[in-house]
Amino acid sequence: MAIYHLSMKIISRNSGYSAVASAAYRSGSLMLDERTGLTHDYTRKSGVAEAVILTPATAPAWCTNRAELWNAVEKAERRKNSQLAREIELAIPRELPQDAARETVLAFVRENFVSQGMIADVAFHHMDKTNPHAHIMLTTRAVGPAGFGGKVRDWNDRTHAETWRASWADHANRALANAGYQEEIDHRSYERQGLEKTPGIHLGKSACAMETRGIETERGEQNRLINRLNLEIQISRTELRNSGLTEPARRVADLLNIVLPDNATSYTLRDIIEALPKDSNAAWKLTSNAMSMMADMQATRRRWEELNTERKEAMSHAASLKKSSPFSSGFSRIPLMQWAAPEYRSEQGKIQSLSQQMEKLRQHYRKVEKQDIPASQTAFEKQWQQWGASGLAALRVQLLKREEELRRKEQEDTERSRAERRAEQLRKNDNAVMDSGVLSAVVTGYGEAPMPGNGEMTCYLLLHNRNGEYTLWGNELEKYRTRIFE
Repeated sequence: MAIYHLSMKIISRNSGYSAVASAAYRSGSLMLDERTGLTHDYTRKSGVAEAVILTPATAPAWCTNRAELWNAVEKAERRKNSQLAREIELAIPRELPQDAARETVLAFVRENFVSQGMIADVAFHHMDKTNPHAHIMLTTRAVGPAGFGGKVRDWNDRTHAETWRASWADHANRALANAGYQEEIDHRSYERQGLEKTPGIHLGKSACAMETRGIETERGEQNRLINRLNLEIQISRTELRNSGLTEPARRVADLLNIVLPDNATSYTLRDIIEALPKDSNAAWKLTSNAMSMMADMQATRRRWEELNTERKEAMSHAASLKKSSPFSSGFSRIPLMQWAAPEYRSEQGKIQSLSQQMEKLRQHYRKVEKQDIPASQTAFEKQWQQWGASGLAALRVQLLKREEELRRKEQEDTERSRAERRAEQLRKNDNAVMDSGVLSAVVTGYGEAPMPGNGEMTCYLLLHNRNGEYTLWGNELEKYRTRIFE
């Protein structure tokens, strides 16, 4: 099921980020940060499908080199709290083929950002899995032949956010429609959409910690009720889309998020049939619960890696501060934390904070991996044995039958269209009298068709030469039989 997600944030030096490190991480590449002297190597990072740089016409050629581009950005920003780049992260509908998804994202970027003068570094992640998404890093300064100029404050206008969010929904929905899906995504809140669907509530730090330890809270219970309500609404809407299936088949289709487009062709159904799971494990991965947990794990791992990068940079910086201590040997006996500069103490505090955040993420990841997923798989396996496997078999049979019916109808439509075109051609080129020039014509077609006038099924022959096209019917064929077929 296609979902809408588009988030925006500023990559700033004040938060400990580096434009070079961020670009290297998102593109899965190796880059040297000329400002800090640190090398960022993410060439072993998994999930990076492709990274593309799009530039406006005013940008010099070197801007297409990722390392040169983001080092130039770092060089242009001199303040400690500089805003280095703007990042947009968006979810790509997993129903879209990879090529179509790629072109949809790039078209969105060109229309909304590159056309305004921004340089965009687009990284596609996990395009072959259940959580395809893209990271878009955008420059914040105008660029010309001489390089980066001043900040473009207009790009920070808050009204742009709504425009960009709506534009992505439009691009994604057009791509879904072209792929044969009637499902749409919407950038608006549930209330603005006029939906009965209820948004969840924020748990807060204390409630979140208690829920993580397995202690149910009032806010957590409210969220669980909201999720059940939204699931019921979603199921009722999916039932409308999957009408026409028997109850066992429809139930499995709803469970596995399989939606049959109203305007599906036989080829669309064939793709759906071939994508049906072969076993219970593959089926479980298609459920909303599984996709939610796997997306949660991916997001947790991604955040852990970002924090780990920050911690490594902080540790490297702290080590360099320690080595460059200006104090004499007499002071070296004093514990470092008593005489170190405030900057060193700040780095140590940052390292400790990052380590604590990483440990919480690690515990959450392990809980989902070792507890939540196995529990979900066990519960699903019981469902699968009770009615899932038989329902899938029924769904496969019904889809095959529907595909065969559609294919037969499509063939009939094709043959009917071909016959109509041929009849029109025969009527257009019918000649009661055949001149001698036709004898040197090329035979372009023959067969049987209703003869104009009496409608009697009669043999015909289509001929073509420089003078035009001719149709010979019945007795005329007999008249010229010897001369034509000699």
